[in-house]
Amino acid sequence: MKTKIIFLCILFGTLSFSGCSLADSKHTSSNSNSNSIDSESEVATAAGSTLTERQKKILSEESLPTELDKLSASQERGITNIENAFLYLDEKYPGIEFDYVSHYPAGLMEYETTDFVPKGYDKEDSRNLITVEKDRKGNYDDRDGYMLIAVRETMEKVIAEYVESYFGEGNAKVYIHPFLAEMEYTDIINEDTVKDKVQSTAVLFVPDEICTKAQMDAFSDKYKSDGHDFVCRFRATIINKNDFDGLTYNNCGDMYDNKHIIYDIDIE
Repeated sequence: MKTKIIFLCILFGTLSFSGCSLADSKHTSSNSNSNSIDSESEVATAAGSTLTERQKKILSEESLPTELDKLSASQERGITNIENAFLYLDEKYPGIEFDYVSHYPAGLMEYETTDFVPKGYDKEDSRNLITVEKDRKGNYDDRDGYMLIAVRETMEKVIAEYVESYFGEGNAKVYIHPFLAEMEYTDIINEDTVKDKVQSTAVLFVPDEICTKAQMDAFSDKYKSDGHDFVCRFRATIINKNDFDGLTYNNCGDMYDNKHIIYDIDIE
């Protein structure tokens, strides 16, 4: 529903400072890793005789016309901007397919952004979002967002195995957020390569049934001194066993309050 509301606001020409713009979209673009589509080519993308199949698919899903001559000027501009973001991803990641999620116009001092997920990935998991930014000069950049998604599952396995070697299998849950992947999209992704080239943050949850404050402090000391072969910063939290049993990535953010936290530390 959120995606549909935002998209319709753009296609019907709602001003970018309205409630339909993304309030927290304040990313900056890197010119060193960006492609540029100037205003003339941007207009030309939608000014041809037909729309692309993926443009038609998006319009159809939003119950909008799939012929150019039936679109308003603002609708045409919106669907053109989405297609150009697709073209940027097509060029940067040949052979990788992406699904459209949402599009946000440029607000005051902000960039225009379009969100995607790699095909087959869960759109409801925010960690799967790739945000393509377009700055005011027409430069496009995704800050290597695809690679951070591609390496996450493998990196999470590495970190989970390390944590469970201390707390025991099934006695900890870890959700990671890679923030640096010094890899190309064609590189082999396995446990050895991610250890060397990926840096992450992670949230770690352990139930009070098997972990005390003293044991969590001991884990922190071990992690800082044992020479592990990967880079990760933890927020480690002890919670009630009942909360732990029902924990998922989508609800883990609810644990960070006085009702749920029993013990909470940062580990680097």
